Amino acid sequence: MKEVANDVSLAGSRQLGLFSLVHGDRLGTALGYFAINSPVAAAITAAVSGLSAALVTFLEGNFSNPELSLDLAHDIGWWNQFVFAMAALVYITSAYFGAFPRTLSKLVDSGVIQASEQDWKKVRRFTKAKISSPSIVALPYVCGGASALLSYYVIHAPGAWFDVSSAYAGWLVPIHSFMLYYLLTFLALRLYFAYLILQMLFSYKVNIQPFHTDGCGGLGSLSSLSANLYLGMLMFGFIAATGMISNAENYGVELWGIFNLALLSSYACITSIAFFLPLYATSARMREAQESFLESISQRYREIQNKSGNDLAGKGSNEDILALDSLRATARAMQVWPFNYAALLKFLGVVSSPLLVIVAYLLFVA
Repeated sequence: MKEVANDVSLAGSRQLGLFSLVHGDRLGTALGYFAINSPVAAAITAAVSGLSAALVTFLEGNFSNPELSLDLAHDIGWWNQFVFAMAALVYITSAYFGAFPRTLSKLVDSGVIQASEQDWKKVRRFTKAKISSPSIVALPYVCGGASALLSYYVIHAPGAWFDVSSAYAGWLVPIHSFMLYYLLTFLALRLYFAYLILQMLFSYKVNIQPFHTDGCGGLGSLSSLSANLYLGMLMFGFIAATGMISNAENYGVELWGIFNLALLSSYACITSIAFFLPLYATSARMREAQESFLESISQRYREIQNKSGNDLAGKGSNEDILALDSLRATARAMQVWPFNYAALLKFLGVVSSPLLVIVAYLLFVA
């Protein structure tokens, strides 16, 4: 088990080990290292990079210009995508993937994951193969490049601050579009890999603990890991809400029209997938643990029944029966997801955050 111990030590003491999942190509690795080692500096750098257009636009006199059909000061879409979203994605890189190795370490230390040395070798080989696959390495570049090409048609918009026929600032749009969708694709793939790794580890020997104090069968660290997404979700909730407001203010779209409702639904769907997908990998084993626990109680019932000659009329005074009744109630109440109700309520609060922004807009602005 020495090699397994080394894996666990690596996961627990080094945020940039294999299971941080930021490896792959040089650009993604560099961004991941920066985000995990210096989260505040990385988030600020990402936000400031989006402000580069503000500097150029200010020099061109198009930052706040009523003569334009859309100046940068009123282009909520730009601020959402290239300032707030970039900062949020970098934060997620740091908070989630920086913590993923430590989460695996805690699951091993608590005795939940009991994979053998050979099992860990398989997981390492699987992880290395995934993050170094040529198609996986290329996909973020393809998505980023496609976004940059599509933005080329956007920057030919007469009267807007990003119209390249009259302003240089518009040439920054394809560059920022590439980085945004590169990073978005890179992180989406890593989140999926986190799910696959957990699914693989939980296909080996595990020990779900029904009476664990975390109320999640010993999997509370997984719930905490997903909770690291809360701030990023709040940021994207703000982005979704202000995007809806921008569509209404700048483009004449109904605030509660189909397009805006689709935007709001997409936010709720994507954040739910991001939060629950890695946790879903463990739910089957938690259900198995519950069923096994109930079966052991039923077996004990049968043993008592056999000893009493099928006469359980006096079971109300039978301490064994009373204890089994209590255990059965506990087993049926067992969580089959690695989070408790408090965590679920927090998640629902975060997902509903766009509605609070829109209500504030309707009350104080509209």
